[in-house]
Amino acid sequence: MNQSAERRVVLARDLGELWLALVEGDRVAELRIRPEAQGRWLGTIAKGRVTRVAPGVRAVFVDVGLGRDVFTIRPEAAVAPDGRPLAVGDEVVVQIVREADGGKGHRATPAVTLPGWSLVLSPRSTRSGVSQRIVDAAERQRLRAILDELAPPGFGLIARTAAAGADRADLEAELELLLAQWAAIDERARELRAPAIVHREQDPALAFLRDHLAQGLSEIVVGEVDLGWLEPAVGGIGGEHVPRLRRHDGPLPLVEAYRLDRALEEVLAPGAPLPGGGRLVIQSTEALVAIDVNSGRDVQAPDLEETAWRTNLAAAVEAARQIRLRDLAGLIVIDFIDMDDPAHRAEVDAALAGALAADRHKLRVIPLSDFCVAQITRQRRRPTLERLLGRGCTVCGKGSVLRPEAEARRLLRQLRIVARPHPAARLRVSAPGPVLEAARQIAEEFGPRSGLPPLERVTWSEGPAQVEAFSARG
Repeated sequence: MNQSAERRVVLARDLGELWLALVEGDRVAELRIRPEAQGRWLGTIAKGRVTRVAPGVRAVFVDVGLGRDVFTIRPEAAVAPDGRPLAVGDEVVVQIVREADGGKGHRATPAVTLPGWSLVLSPRSTRSGVSQRIVDAAERQRLRAILDELAPPGFGLIARTAAAGADRADLEAELELLLAQWAAIDERARELRAPAIVHREQDPALAFLRDHLAQGLSEIVVGEVDLGWLEPAVGGIGGEHVPRLRRHDGPLPLVEAYRLDRALEEVLAPGAPLPGGGRLVIQSTEALVAIDVNSGRDVQAPDLEETAWRTNLAAAVEAARQIRLRDLAGLIVIDFIDMDDPAHRAEVDAALAGALAADRHKLRVIPLSDFCVAQITRQRRRPTLERLLGRGCTVCGKGSVLRPEAEARRLLRQLRIVARPHPAARLRVSAPGPVLEAARQIAEEFGPRSGLPPLERVTWSEGPAQVEAFSARG
């Protein structure tokens, strides 16, 4: 990533979906999309009842009322009221740290944490620390001294990267808010009977902002509907990392103005182009994500080693971007073009590591092998956009296709674009039955506030997915 490129968070609500994006320079680096009616479970605190104990894998399964037991890690962090290890039937408070994905259920931990802008409060820990991303030794020492003074007995504190440069008074004020929040959560947990949801974040936008604030944001761009509630929240940010909050007032919807819709198409594509005609081919399997680097048929060079080296350097940077953009996780294998020169392999290693340095997720990179294969493990916290918006293909049984609601929104965004230069034209939207029905319902509910043309100008018909504009007489 170009360190001089401006970084902004874009928050848009479009056709019943919440879009959250990190834009670096003029390119979308990260993208999250959720239906507004769909809850965000990551970070949720729940009171559940133990249904099964698996000591062989040091796991406890807990019913928290989500229809499927959560898999609880670090069960040693929680004990029954009388101090014994947890057993079937015991109640326990846990926090979801990874959302369900495919055949895997939610993962939770009894080691609850409450994140703020600059601090993380650990109610069941006495360990304090400073984010590893703060590398200045003097600043780390200053923050450690403040944490030692502020941490209440029985609580742990972590200084997030955004705490760098923050005044002691700002950190103390934030700690008071977190302690008050925990007191309310703890009281509610004692009153509720398991299974029950104890605490959920009000809006995923806040979590997204907190995650990116530490690395520096120039601004936060929002629609009018979000300006009111975000202003006081952003106003509570202390330290050096206070971005500008700006309402988008351009002629285009936010998702088009910042090319978020094009970024989604990029996420759904099976690969990504490289400079010089090369291409990345990206395929997710149950066990891993495979990224294959192809030089392209149009690459002409007398020195194959140099061609491979230059293509691989570009591929390393683009692969790191695609990993963040698509939120790929688990085991990721990148098959670079073979290179014989160890110096070239070392340069590609350095390019990959440098491009991944901007990634917030925990990851580990194993350098290129003699076969020019790199391995990456990346923390999984949520399903990918491809999984959220897609479903298994009923024709081939292997691939995936967009769900009817996702395909419908895609079609309506196309309708908006086609209608814009034809303000008086009639419009025809064609799609298969389930997609067409979903498109009509979404248009009726969200159309007027999402920039769609008046629905009396639109004709709906079953057929191949397409949008057409024609004269009023036609």
